[in-house]
Amino acid sequence: MDDDDRTQEALFRHSILGDLLSRKLRQGELRPSLKELSQRTFEDYRKRPRHIAYKTLEEWFYKYRHGGFEGLKPLPRSDQGRSRALDPETERLIVDLKREDPGRSSPLILRELELAGRISRGEVRVSVIQRALKRHGLSGPRVHLERPARYRWEASMCGELWQGDALHGPVLINPATGRPQRSIVFGLLDDRSRLIPYIEAGFGETSHRFLSVFYNAIARRGIVRSLLLDNHASFTSYDLRVLCATLNIRLVHSRPGDAPSKGKIERFWRSLREHVVDRLNLKEVTTIDELNLRLWSYVEGEYHTRPHSSLSGKTPLEVWESGADDVRWPSDPARLESAFHAEVERTARYDSTVMWRGVFYEVPPYMRGRKVRLRYSLLNLDRVSALDANVEIPLRRVNAVENAHRSRVTLPNPQAEQSTTGLNAPDLMLKNFIDPKGGDNE
Repeated sequence: MDDDDRTQEALFRHSILGDLLSRKLRQGELRPSLKELSQRTFEDYRKRPRHIAYKTLEEWFYKYRHGGFEGLKPLPRSDQGRSRALDPETERLIVDLKREDPGRSSPLILRELELAGRISRGEVRVSVIQRALKRHGLSGPRVHLERPARYRWEASMCGELWQGDALHGPVLINPATGRPQRSIVFGLLDDRSRLIPYIEAGFGETSHRFLSVFYNAIARRGIVRSLLLDNHASFTSYDLRVLCATLNIRLVHSRPGDAPSKGKIERFWRSLREHVVDRLNLKEVTTIDELNLRLWSYVEGEYHTRPHSSLSGKTPLEVWESGADDVRWPSDPARLESAFHAEVERTARYDSTVMWRGVFYEVPPYMRGRKVRLRYSLLNLDRVSALDANVEIPLRRVNAVENAHRSRVTLPNPQAEQSTTGLNAPDLMLKNFIDPKGGDNE
């Protein structure tokens, strides 16, 4: 029984004796009053029916007379903080076992003690082990004994930090395959205002899909200064790292398994599930577009305009608008898409092809066998070009069936048809054979 329970019990006792404690009793009046109370049934603070014996009521009465309200509180156990089922040595061993291997569960510790002969089989229950571990702060399925301190924090201004994550949505029909597939919702949240710069559901938890969401977020809400993501493959790609370096965005990844470090967007996912995802009528919502329509109606119509307790009663939209001057916008919005391009070097094959992301593209024949600089879009997987000096040459995917009917005739190399040096090895060797001295005697 903790202090709150002891206080609740004292209030329960006071409510029973209240009338007797508040008035002056005549001689001989206490005994019949207590007997009358002992015959009644009372409901305590835990909603349990209780009958109180006369002797108990009398004891409570005199305890209140001598000690006041504190006298009505039950005394704490003399062995509080110690187990009655475990001796101190065994309890220390349990603690040492848990510290030695935090993955040890209470049932496993109990079984080890039984196998080692430290306790008899059936002598101790699992709950005894669990309470012993809880007293020492070692309870829980996965204990982190040296975890760092965690503090409540937030970004200093709007657009300083966005948190990004993905949420698994309902199963819908993927039109590209015609089969049911789990939808994935990518979203970003501004740490200062809790505003959602962009959110989108689609198929596939890929880097390409996240980059598309990131582009739309920047187009709508400016260029963020820092980006906090977890360690999923969609958030750790080479393309994302290059993009962030290009736009001067600090990319931060949380520690593996440390979901609370992104607690704000995790809390948003919880609200989104409670209000939208778990309430969807999948007879009506059958496409990604219908799902996205409902996501945005919640974000813009409900979430952004609802006061948040963590924002001192303000709405995310109000906080964002009050800090709009701090937002970093692209110097030239028309050139934003050009920043979402990257380059890579590949060797062109002798069949005039180059492979990128598992797809073969055709390059001009004169690039065969050379190192080719490819420029590709982070938003459109089909947009790939070859760079030749300052010229960007769009490439197309190889169509092997069409190529079977293409002409193989090549234009003659004009440089191969004329002699520019006037030197010929056989003629020079013949001349040297006839005249070894080469006219030196003249």
